[in-house]
Amino acid sequence: MSAVVDDVVCRLMRPGEEAELTALLAAAFGHPRFAPAVTRLAAMPNAAIHVLEAEGALRAAAAVVDYGPVAYLGIVGTDPAMQGRGFGRRVCEAALAPVRAGCPVLLDATISGAPVYEKLGFGDVDQSVVLEARGPIPAPPVPGVAALTAADLPAVAAYDAGVFGADRAGALAALFRERPEGVVCRRDGRVVGYGLRQDDRIGPVLAETQAVAAALMAALSPAGPEAPAAITVPSANTAMLDHLREQGVQELRRLRHMRRGGDRHPGDRSRMGAIANFHLG
Repeated sequence: MSAVVDDVVCRLMRPGEEAELTALLAAAFGHPRFAPAVTRLAAMPNAAIHVLEAEGALRAAAAVVDYGPVAYLGIVGTDPAMQGRGFGRRVCEAALAPVRAGCPVLLDATISGAPVYEKLGFGDVDQSVVLEARGPIPAPPVPGVAALTAADLPAVAAYDAGVFGADRAGALAALFRERPEGVVCRRDGRVVGYGLRQDDRIGPVLAETQAVAAALMAALSPAGPEAPAAITVPSANTAMLDHLREQGVQELRRLRHMRRGGDRHPGDRSRMGAIANFHLG
């Protein structure tokens, strides 16, 4: 039987704890790639990282990005040595407490994590399908596709808000600063799609049509197998999933996309060729 831990405190992450939190998440998820996410979230004014401290160390964490009309819960992780003690639920409750009543909160849950979220009132919307590209993803070119520049970001953010369901201009600007590599498609001067590339993934990719989405994905796909890229596609976007499978992109796993609050999903996931990641949506 696990020992009872009495000195448990849920609080906001403090400056200087980024490395400890990154190590906690690496242990919880089995890979070390959380440093950019922790740094990004710590700098975002609409994001808050809550941690659970016990026995003098960080034992669990959860972050909420509040976009106003919708919020995202992400980077929920527990020290493997402390699992089974309810720490994950406690830190999620602390992270969710500041979110206004009735605001839709979204997340992507693993099979093992989903029961915790169900107890917190979350229910299934659809699935988020994680795939991995190990080479180019060819697609017919479409007119109007060009490299994304910083000057394009306001128009891209306005387009994104209409599809995503909230203004996440700050998050998109942060991703572009980290890796200024992206593409945008315009028709008659109007943005009809865009995509960003991150170090380990492709996304977000949003577009009006599957032809545009596929062309954007092709422009962002890796040149060779030495730098595989994760792609997370909403199950609602069956056209993109079919396209990626036809091009040999392998599916790795599926997550449960869940919502608490509100009477509908705020975004149009059928126009999302790829999400940004599991904490930005």
